[in-house]
Order: sequence, then structure tokens, then C-alpha cells
Amino acid sequence: MKRRRLWINLALVLAIVLVLGAIVGIALRPKGASAPARTATVVSATVSSTVTASGSVESAGDINLAFTTPGIVTSIEVSAGDSVKQGQVLATINQTTATQQLAAAQATLSQALSSASTSGSSVANAQVQLKLTSDASAASNDSLKAAVLQARSNLAAAEKLWADACVNPDDATCPNASAAEAIRSAQNGVKSAQINYDAAVTAAANAATAYDLAVNQAAETLTQTKAVGSTTCTAFGSSSVNCATSTGTTLNAQHAYDSAVTTQTQGKQADSQTVQKSAMALSTANVTLRKAIADQSKLGSDSVRTASQALTNAVNAQEKGKIANAQSVQSAQNLLTNAQAAILTLGAGGTAATPTVAQAAIDSAKAAVAVAQRALADTTLVAPVAGTIGSVNITAGEISTSGATTSGGSAAITVIPDGLFTVSADFAETDAAQVTEGDLAAVTFPAISGALTTGVVLAVDPMATTSASSSLVVFSVKVSMDSVPAGVQPGMSASISITTDEVIDVLAVPQSAIATIGEVSTVEVLQPDNTSLTAEVTLGLKGDSLTEITSGVTAGQILVIPTGGTSVFPTGGVPGGGGPFSRPRG
Repeated sequence: MKRRRLWINLALVLAIVLVLGAIVGIALRPKGASAPARTATVVSATVSSTVTASGSVESAGDINLAFTTPGIVTSIEVSAGDSVKQGQVLATINQTTATQQLAAAQATLSQALSSASTSGSSVANAQVQLKLTSDASAASNDSLKAAVLQARSNLAAAEKLWADACVNPDDATCPNASAAEAIRSAQNGVKSAQINYDAAVTAAANAATAYDLAVNQAAETLTQTKAVGSTTCTAFGSSSVNCATSTGTTLNAQHAYDSAVTTQTQGKQADSQTVQKSAMALSTANVTLRKAIADQSKLGSDSVRTASQALTNAVNAQEKGKIANAQSVQSAQNLLTNAQAAILTLGAGGTAATPTVAQAAIDSAKAAVAVAQRALADTTLVAPVAGTIGSVNITAGEISTSGATTSGGSAAITVIPDGLFTVSADFAETDAAQVTEGDLAAVTFPAISGALTTGVVLAVDPMATTSASSSLVVFSVKVSMDSVPAGVQPGMSASISITTDEVIDVLAVPQSAIATIGEVSTVEVLQPDNTSLTAEVTLGLKGDSLTEITSGVTAGQILVIPTGGTSVFPTGGVPGGGGPFSRPRG
């Protein structure tokens, strides 16, 4: 027993020795080459901190135009999205009242000049009258000519609104899209009604065949049942059970036949009603189609007739206006001739002094003419600058009320000046808190590859809003653009990157090379023996990718970028390392 226990103890001792030997062998075994560590070099660089957000391009200052006096809109020369030049005509209102007022003012001036002439005024007054009359005549002739040209344009447009091709919805040459669509819709209604009618007729025919077959089968069954019953009753007697059974079978066959006949009658009647309704719907669709064609044809002919009459009226007005204007010029010329003749009769060619009252009347009449000329000019809206039409809020034939011309009010036409764009975006409150007016920004446009421009922050909205997409608190930031890349238009998406802080020519390392615990930040400096020494550093600006180091390292030093789970160690070094804060690197 003692010997057995001795052997057991020896075996245990041997096992312990073997385990210890394996542990020592593993500890003393030379290490294989470890995987190369990632490193970064301390360099002198620029560290920037930016915030980004997505927004859209906006016009820096739309110009709202409106007629200064009410009137019926007679022409609109532009549409939203059109490019316009400075001075280009955009729209006009009826000029009849303004023209009449100008003519009345010119007549008053002419009378004042005539009165001054008869009371001893100088030839100069008659010359002024002649020039005014000539200028007014030329302006009136231009206006009349423009009215004729506009009327011809309207007639041409009306003539293009209808063509025989519009009757055929499959003909793409119809110039009037709305007319073609109306007729196409009506014709589609006819096609649909025809399909329904054909389906109803087919279904009724198929059902009638099925009804007839069912009746015929029921009749044949009834005949056979009656024959069997007669034979049975004759053979077994009328009071027998067999005869009674046959009689019951015959009654059932009779009921089945009567039911088939009833179903046939009712089914054919219902199918007939369905076919009649489909036929009526088809007839109604055809009437609708014919009416649509007639209505569109009438609309086209009425438009042409109205435009043609308007052209005739404009031509007649032009002819009459030319005659009246020529007579006015001739009258002014006659006044000048008479004044010159009166001077000659005075002997020396001198002029008498113009009476104060007469001159005051002339001055007043001239002022009235200037006001009337301005009122006539205000019947035409022109583009004050080159740009793009943002919106057109008037239609030909409506009464345009007076409104603001440059800001606020009800704009008839909005012009977006070329090149005056800004970009606005909503920044999260933590980012917006870092942004101040004057910060530099870079702007890109996702829709235009390679498009990039720079700018500065113009304003940060002091009022916060809530983002509709994320429910986050955001602040709107507006950025100017130093230049506008080709193709950029209001409403386009834009990405804004604002530089909130920047330091130049400082020591910097990647953020991934820094380990921080509480207030202490450290880096792993690679040593000549391929170990690393932990060095405490002082951080400056934390940028987007680099972080400024103000102390603790020097330019050119190589830092080991920590791997996951090994970048931070407590004070005192790594157990088993080569010394305080050191760690072997293979």
C-alpha cells in the first residue's frame, strides 16, 4: 500500500515538473516577427476645423416688377425661366387712356404756345412746340406700329392653335396640345365604350347559347322521365310503390324544366338590358367626341376671328393716327412759320418779351406733357437688369392693379438678376455655434460635376428652427459666392463646408495617433530599438483629420498608431515592457 502511494506521489511530482518546464520553454522561446505597426510622422501643417451641411442656391435679390397704374394686360412677352436682357419689353397694359392723356397734354401745351405766340412770344416757343409735336407724333406712330405688330403676332398665334391634325389624336403635328388632349380623351371614351358594348354583346350571345342548351337538356330529361314513368306504372300498377317513385321523378324533372325556362327568360332579358345600356353609353361617347371636335374647332375659329378683327382695328387706328399726327406736325409748322413772319414784320428781327402769365402756362403744360409721357412709358414693363424670369403672375386680358416695383407688394413679373446668388443651409445647433459672420466657406453642387466656388458667411439666423426631416434644432446660415459656376441656378442643391477655426504651420498628427484618458493625452514615439515610448503631449486645435500638438513631440518624430484595445495604458508602464511607458514593437 505504501509502495503504491509512493509511485502516485512520484507521478504527480513528475507531472508538475513537466508543466513548469513547458512554461519556462515557452517564456524563453525567441519571439517571431510581429505584424508591422502603423505609424505617422509629426509634421508641420495647417490644421482646419470645418462644419458642413446641405442646402440650396437662392437668388440674392429678386426684382419684383408691377405696373404703376391699373390697366388691362394686352401682351405678355416672357414666361418663367426665360433669359432677358436689360431694357427688354416684358409686358404691356392698354395704352388708350395714357395715349389720350398725352394727346390732351400736348394739345394744352400747343394752345399755350399758340397763345404766347399771338401775344408776342419768340420764335423759340414755336420751335419748341414743333419739336414736341414732332416727337409726340413719332412716339405715337411707333406705338401704333407696335400695336399692329402685336396684333399680327396674336393672329399668327391664334391660327396655330388649330389644325385638322388635332382631330386625330395619334397625329403629333397638332399645334394645340390642350385641344389634342381634349379630343384624345373623348376618343378614348369612344374606344372604351365600344369595347364594353362588344363585350356585352358577346357575353349575351354566349349566355343565350347556355340558356338554350340548359332548356333543351331539361326538356329531354323530362320526356325521358315521363316515358319511364308511364312504362313503370303500366307494368306495376298505378298504386304501386314503383309507380309512385316514377311519378315523383317526373315531377322533379318538370320542376327542373320550368326552372331552366324561367332562368332563360330572365337571363336573356337582363343581358338585353346590359347590351342596351352599353349601346347607349357608346352613343353618348360618340356624341361627346363630336362635340369635343366641334368645340375645339369653334374655339380655334373664334380665336382667329377675334385676332383678325383686332388686327383690322389696329391697322385702321394706325392709318388714322398717322393722318392725325401728320396734321399736328403741320399745324405746329404753320405756327412756327407765322411766328417767323411776325418777327419779320417787326423790322429788326428781334423778339418781344414773353409775358409772365403766358410763360407760366407754357411751363405748366410742359410739366403735364412730361407726366403724360411717363404714364405712357409706364404702360410697358421692361427688364431693369439682365437676368432670368422667376415668375409671371399676370395673364393677358386681366386687369393688372398697381403695386410695388422693386420690393414687397404684389409683383406682376419677378426678375432674378444674373450672378447674384447665395447659398443657405440649416446647420445643427452644435455646428452653428461655431460659425460667425465672415468665416470662409467652400461650396459644391452635386448636380454639376466638378463645380466648386468659395465664399464667406453672410449671416447666421439668430432664431432656431426644428428640422422637418430629423426634428433636430437647426440654425439657418447664409453664404455668399465669390463666383457662380456655369449652370448654377436658384433652387439647386449645394453642399457648404465652413472653416470655423484654422492654425497654420503647426506641429500636427492624425487624431488616431493620440490616446486620451481624462485630461491627459499621450502618443507612442517609436524608438531606434523598435520599441515605443509613451510621451505626454499638449493638444491645440482638433481639426477634421489632424490635431495640433503644442508640446511633447518634435517635427520628424515617428509615432506608432495604437491598435484596438492597446492604445491606452495606466501610468507605470506595460507589464513585461522594457521600462516605464515603453513597449516592444517586435
